[in-house]
Amino acid sequence: MPENYTLEKKDIKHARIKVSENGHVRVLVPYSFTDADISALMSKKSNWISKQLAFFEKKSRIELNRNQILLFGNRYSYFYDDTYSRKIVIDHSFNTIRSKKDLLDPEIQKKWYKKEARKYLVARTEELAKRFNFTYKAIFIRDQRTKLGNCSNEGNISLNWRLVKAPTLVSDYIIIHELVHTKIMNHSSKFWTMLKSLFPDYKDAINWLDKYGNSL
Repeated sequence: MPENYTLEKKDIKHARIKVSENGHVRVLVPYSFTDADISALMSKKSNWISKQLAFFEKKSRIELNRNQILLFGNRYSYFYDDTYSRKIVIDHSFNTIRSKKDLLDPEIQKKWYKKEARKYLVARTEELAKRFNFTYKAIFIRDQRTKLGNCSNEGNISLNWRLVKAPTLVSDYIIIHELVHTKIMNHSSKFWTMLKSLFPDYKDAINWLDKYGNSL
């Protein structure tokens, strides 16, 4: 198999192929699969895999320098500063972040992102719900790899913490999208009419996600 492919045998009934945005192809097959079975599967799915890889190649990615962090759709420069031992100082005017915490460490950065997301997204959802007269039962900040938002039948709204990386135009779109779902659970013309009336720039948000969504 090519270098960007990995093959895993697992206790599953049916074979599955997953193509990631970074161009990695993960092939999951049952233990019973022989080499011939795997070859037949790859031959059958080759066109589909190629289409998925081509789709992700067309997407752009927001490139960051080594000391940069993506926040609200902008590049922020991180500076280590031991004078801020217990807090993280964000300067939105100069797009800088100063802290003694090593925010370039992936795990530390993820914890910080989640904290910022909870602080911003919860307050923003409350604000937009009040402005447009929506009610919801509860709000959760999730760590989902693909979904950015969800609204359950019970009226619970879930938002992906990665939205804090996106421009506020995009996070507002996702929030309002899920708020509209509290009244209309499907994606009917009625749903889109209401969404458009509340958020006329929704197509700009969708276009940003189509182009840069894999940067989140």
